[in-house]
Amino acid sequence: MRLAAFALVFAAVACAGSEPAVTVSAIKAVEDAINTQFAHDAADPVDSWEPLGDARGTYLPGYGTLFTFEMSLVNVTPVLPFHPVVLPQEIKTAHARKVKKLPVLKSAMRDLIVKSATTLTSLPAAEQITVEAFLDYFSFEDRTGLPRRLIMTASRQKIMDALAHHAGAAGFATLIEERDEQ
Repeated sequence: MRLAAFALVFAAVACAGSEPAVTVSAIKAVEDAINTQFAHDAADPVDSWEPLGDARGTYLPGYGTLFTFEMSLVNVTPVLPFHPVVLPQEIKTAHARKVKKLPVLKSAMRDLIVKSATTLTSLPAAEQITVEAFLDYFSFEDRTGLPRRLIMTASRQKIMDALAHHAGAAGFATLIEERDEQ
């Protein structure tokens, strides 16, 4: 029993000083790609993404990478002193715009996973790339059919194999596990 405990402590100490499989600069490169992908577009302020802060990524040894970001699918006019009441038509319009934008978000997240697989070259092939979007809503919004969180995960090896076989968007969609939470 003591030998097993010693071996466990020794392994933990040995791993503590080693370099992580994925560097901070590689994580930063993917964070920057996410921030660029979902940046607010001043040319289209109504249907632009509304990022709520920068993306954050981390490497979890034995699992893979996790990248999270928070956003509103589109700009929604909040209740303000000069706009004290949100009209029912404004709520319907905002909901329709967000429902229309959700498939665009899903496609962009799939593309980010594929691009990340080529960026994170030191990520072990068997480990995962996970991208998670937290979607923000005002209390007055209609959230019917809209998730609070959208999570996509894929094995780096499966993505790299699909790239080698020149898979299309439909091929990648079958490799990427998608989950949403209300």
